[in-house]
Amino acid sequence: MKPRSPTSAVVRRVMPAPPEDVYDQWLDPDALAEFMCPAPARSRDVQCEAWIGGRLQIVMVDGETTIKIVGEYLELDRPRRLEFTWKSDHHGGFESVVTVSFEPHGDGETLITIEHALPPQLVGDHQQGWQQIAELLARRLQPRADRKEKTL
Repeated sequence: MKPRSPTSAVVRRVMPAPPEDVYDQWLDPDALAEFMCPAPARSRDVQCEAWIGGRLQIVMVDGETTIKIVGEYLELDRPRRLEFTWKSDHHGGFESVVTVSFEPHGDGETLITIEHALPPQLVGDHQQGWQQIAELLARRLQPRADRKEKTL
């Protein structure tokens, strides 16, 4: 029997901030512009309408290539979970769903789980991209955690 191909890119990562703070980063256009674009690409335009049915747009630029991603918020359950559609013109307009879960972890930390439901042939590239995005988010949150510790 042939093993099944994965149908989701899944990334789990501990973030150095409480769930409310980590969740809020996902709905802040300035924050998204900083972490939601794996290197070497850069974000050029980020729009975020943080309500169910609201629009999400991220334009990524990688050299001469521009990739536009649009989506719609399906679920906003602060600080536990958010879900949005993901449609990239890079993959012919295929629409998929991204779910991000936030669980308290340790003292003032959060375990996030990013799950992106995809066709098997797209899982590998997206897995790598979401890992980079999680790393960028952790770096963005780290200075906040450091400042908080110094003020205690």
